[in-house]
Amino acid sequence: MDLLAQLNEPQRKACTQTRGPVLILAGAGSGKTRTLTYRVAHLIENVGVDPSAILAFTFTNKAAREMLERIDELMGTEVSRRMWVGTFHAISVRILRRDIDRLGFSRQFVIYDADEQKSVMRTVVRDLGWDEKKFAPAALLAAVSRAKNSFIGPKNWNDVSFFGRKVQEAYTRYQERLIALNALDFDDLIGYTVTLLEQHPDVLKRYHQRFQHVLVDEYQDTNLAQYRMIEAIARGSGNLCVVGDDDQAIYAWRGADMRNILEFQKHFAGATVIRLEENYRSTAVILEAANAVVKHNRERLGKALWTSRQGGAKIRWYRSADEESEAWYAAEIIHEAVGRGLSPGDCAILYRTNAQSRALEMALTRAGIGYRLVGGKRFYERKEVKDLLAYLKVIFNPLDDVSLLRIINFPRRGLGDVATRHLVEASQAQGIPLYDALGEAAMISGLTSSAQKSAVELWAQFQAWRDQVDEDLAELVRRVAEESGLRQQFESEGGHEAEERMENLGELISEAKRFMDSEGVSDLGEFLGFLALVSDWEATEDKGQGAWLMTVHSAKGLEFPLVVLVGMEEGVFPHMRSIADNLVEEERRLCYVALTRARDELYVTAAETRTMMGHTEAHAISRFVAEIPPNLVEDAQNQDSAARRRAAVATGVPAGGYRVGDRLRHPRFGWGTLVSQRGSGDDLELTIAFSGGGVRSFLAKYAQLGREREQSSG
Repeated sequence: MDLLAQLNEPQRKACTQTRGPVLILAGAGSGKTRTLTYRVAHLIENVGVDPSAILAFTFTNKAAREMLERIDELMGTEVSRRMWVGTFHAISVRILRRDIDRLGFSRQFVIYDADEQKSVMRTVVRDLGWDEKKFAPAALLAAVSRAKNSFIGPKNWNDVSFFGRKVQEAYTRYQERLIALNALDFDDLIGYTVTLLEQHPDVLKRYHQRFQHVLVDEYQDTNLAQYRMIEAIARGSGNLCVVGDDDQAIYAWRGADMRNILEFQKHFAGATVIRLEENYRSTAVILEAANAVVKHNRERLGKALWTSRQGGAKIRWYRSADEESEAWYAAEIIHEAVGRGLSPGDCAILYRTNAQSRALEMALTRAGIGYRLVGGKRFYERKEVKDLLAYLKVIFNPLDDVSLLRIINFPRRGLGDVATRHLVEASQAQGIPLYDALGEAAMISGLTSSAQKSAVELWAQFQAWRDQVDEDLAELVRRVAEESGLRQQFESEGGHEAEERMENLGELISEAKRFMDSEGVSDLGEFLGFLALVSDWEATEDKGQGAWLMTVHSAKGLEFPLVVLVGMEEGVFPHMRSIADNLVEEERRLCYVALTRARDELYVTAAETRTMMGHTEAHAISRFVAEIPPNLVEDAQNQDSAARRRAAVATGVPAGGYRVGDRLRHPRFGWGTLVSQRGSGDDLELTIAFSGGGVRSFLAKYAQLGREREQSSG
């Protein structure tokens, strides 16, 4: 049987072009993993290559496992066991375990994870006598990581700015400390491997003799260190095959260098380029839209996806009033889809930043739709959100020792474990709350003078916030985020994760603004009660089933029958930071990734106004939406959204009836939001979530409910 008979012509060529450098440009959904697997099988079965002479690099352990499993299916486990297949880090460890002593390390080296790296850098900062608030270990480590991946050591450092010189000093001490501990961080694994291969020809020769074929997956995501590792090992045989998609290069913020794939033919003379353009995933409409968007980029090698699937539903475009309405629309779409026979797990809602998940989580929860959040914790479970809420809880209730203990030394203010223990013991001995012990810290023995000063200052700050508690709620939340040092803490850490943390703080400020607008009150206690109710709803959701919620970055490599892409506004997607830093082409590639996640149905939405950092602003529609040809888009704007919502959650509701999302007032429990309804006529039962008052169900006939405003049925 012809091993390659199941492949299309470009895939077969990618498998049979076995000599010299080969670049396989594999578009989204074009069978990349299948092609790689069959190439390995062809090398072994038809070319006669020994499995132990094949080295394959992947970016994740999951990808490595998938490749090995597919090889097992084709050729058996005896073949896969003899190959080297793994991540760059895993392959590096195998090489270093044998020869790292050439670099002055013991072969019994340990590998430090992120927490251990931070602990080492924290020691460095302390030894240098620096203020950790100004020189956050996380920020220093991020700078060191970027340097290592670009092969910039402490001795050839070239950043002469004030912070740059501080990084160089910390970098020097940090690396000295790691060497003394016989420890490597993750960046060292690849860096030292390259150093070993480049400085010890006999070691490199061993791998040249062993590996006759080198394969690399996701080549567009490689950085300089990884490129040098690949080039060094593949130099022996010259048989290098890389697979990637320049249109899906979306990790520059992680240090990936897109030039590696763009300049492959320059780096490896005589390279063959093979394009896999037949897509086995999406409809022709979706592919045409994705092609139309990404072709606006100048930095690309060029290809056009196509499919034998003809036609397909048009892309549905919807512009809502705000992010809350947008979230409701997304929930309605999924309700309808489930009603048509899809499972919730067939549906995904994609967004640009994690902070956008809050409104979506709330809408899905209130609509009774289970969901799974990928790539992050649920909004109210995120550390930075819980930290800011802890400050607010202490302001509202100074007796809340649990919340106070959470943030008593975060951000760091000189109230570490020892000082905190003295404060707790004093409060217990005197029978007073921990909060009061802060104010009386000057009289507590065992505390250093600096700890006493910090404790009293924290108490005074809380008192100042308590004096403002009856003023503008959103402004109070904003001031606490700023004056507590939380925002500055994350800002100083730098990097993608820190930016997301700051955006989440901003989303909580925005939630306070929305609460004020919807409730007509500025009451911290009611706000905290409302949030407790929301987070309780989230906690009861089935995390094993339901619709998918994730950022576009998290969605790469996945596919879904139905996709709702939200937040398509200038400043949101493309992100304002990318616009300011002239990185719109990477944002456009990210949009291309988002569009090509959909198999059959694609919905694209934007909000006219969006509340960010407590400010409600109008946003223009994303330039990427304008780049989709109009003939591929159907405007859903004029549909009867209210009727669609009612059809999704109930039947038989009379004209003028209720709809999920209505603001209703109960004579005893006050204002609440209708979250579900069932039955009709005299048996119509309404379930309402009240701010701080729980979720309650009533027969509409007897509930004596008032409305915020009269609403028509059409």
